[in-house]
Amino acid sequence: MYFLEGYFFEIIIFITVLIICFIIGIFWHLHRHFNQFHRLGIRGPRPSLVCGNLTELLQKGQHQAIQDWTSEYGRIFGYFEGYTPVITVGEPDLLKDILVKDYPNFRRRKSFPLAPKKSLGLFLEEGDQWRKSRSLLTPAFSSGKMKQMFSIMNDCTDLLITNLDEKAERSESFDIYSMFQCLTLDVIGRCAFGLRTDAQTDVNDPFLTQIRTLFNGLTKSVILPLVMFMPFLRYFIFAVKNIVVIFGMNPVVWLRQQMTEVIKMRREMGTGTKVVDLVQLMLYPELKARHKHLDSAMMKEPMTNREVVAQSMTFLLAGYETTSTGLAFMSHVLAMNPDIQNKLLTEIDEKIGENEIDYESVQKLSYFDQVFDEVCRMYPTASLIVTRRASETKEYHGVTIPEGINIQANIWALHRDATYWQKPETFDPERFSQRRKSEIQGYTYLPFGAGPRACIGMRFAILETKIAIARVLQKFEILKGDNMKEVLDVEARGAIVPKDPVNVRVVKRVKREYTISEE
Repeated sequence: MYFLEGYFFEIIIFITVLIICFIIGIFWHLHRHFNQFHRLGIRGPRPSLVCGNLTELLQKGQHQAIQDWTSEYGRIFGYFEGYTPVITVGEPDLLKDILVKDYPNFRRRKSFPLAPKKSLGLFLEEGDQWRKSRSLLTPAFSSGKMKQMFSIMNDCTDLLITNLDEKAERSESFDIYSMFQCLTLDVIGRCAFGLRTDAQTDVNDPFLTQIRTLFNGLTKSVILPLVMFMPFLRYFIFAVKNIVVIFGMNPVVWLRQQMTEVIKMRREMGTGTKVVDLVQLMLYPELKARHKHLDSAMMKEPMTNREVVAQSMTFLLAGYETTSTGLAFMSHVLAMNPDIQNKLLTEIDEKIGENEIDYESVQKLSYFDQVFDEVCRMYPTASLIVTRRASETKEYHGVTIPEGINIQANIWALHRDATYWQKPETFDPERFSQRRKSEIQGYTYLPFGAGPRACIGMRFAILETKIAIARVLQKFEILKGDNMKEVLDVEARGAIVPKDPVNVRVVKRVKREYTISEE
């Protein structure tokens, strides 16, 4: 009996020592992990051994936390999204190296905690798969294709004008952001998938309801912080994604089902249809075989249905959120700056007048381009989306970037850095005039990213914005609405978006005579 008691006592001691060693090992690992920026000489907020800087990110919101840290630690600093280390960069020369000069070392994007790589298509793809997808999709955004899409965008804008007519008749203040969300969903649905929605005429349209539920859920997810703290949990979540509702998983499943139905229908139609949209190009790359982007290997290996669904989801979500947000920001600054709006009205009157808008006429709106560029400077919707991941450890301009580290371009801070922009908080389209544009330092203006992984849909977004705003200003003036703030509060919801409704009024224009001055 005495022997057994001694034996059990030794086992208890052994287990206790193992537990203590395990705890010490975990503590040592976390201490070393969360001190890596200190060892590299990179400043940043002090992380907790429990959750990194996640507490402050959740309390302030990602956008505000990063801007506060920028003020305290400068253009380059490191922080932890839970367990994941991120280096934030707002230094133009370093961004040039990361995005362009040493692109081979930064081919990959920062992963999204709740999305498998293959689920977001071109956005997260890597290597040969990314090259194949980019090559197949590039023809869909050529100048010729934009001309074909113009009439569809213009038709969708007809409904927007009808809805604004009703608002003008009632002389009421309204949230123009929500109207632009309906417009952009309509446009991306028809241009990319040949899919008509009732988003602009029915507030209960299922596409609109599901996509809004999805984006609203991104800021309310309880699973997201947990996965940011313990990244390995994502694999468990992926395994049970069909039975667990994750930040609005039902909308994701529903949207995927709709995309799958479109693809099934197109497969049945084959190449006989006259429609040559994004989906058709992905399914049948031979339709654009004359493009030198497409080599013989890609011609022999078109995208699978699953790949097409992933790409479709990416363009649906990106085309809906970022463009509608940019339109809302532009409407806000025009309402707040009537002198700039008047100059833009003058240009539209002189270059287009009361004629029906066409592709060639919108290309002549040079002052419009200046206003658009300045809106993108002050409100870069993709501020937190331009990310990269290092493939190997290298030093750039005295900064060591370790293998596997995530890089986040701090575009919001860069666009408002007084070192590179005079009076950065002032909205001034003249910065982008022909006379002054050459003064802008390279890689200080990155609304669409830069390098091989720059936004593929840039032309699409710019054209859609031009059509919508030009059509609106042909008929209406945009005025301040109820409770409109001079400076909009914003938050991160994937893209940078208005935190509150963008309330405006519109009044029908009275025909006036203008003389536009040449800069």
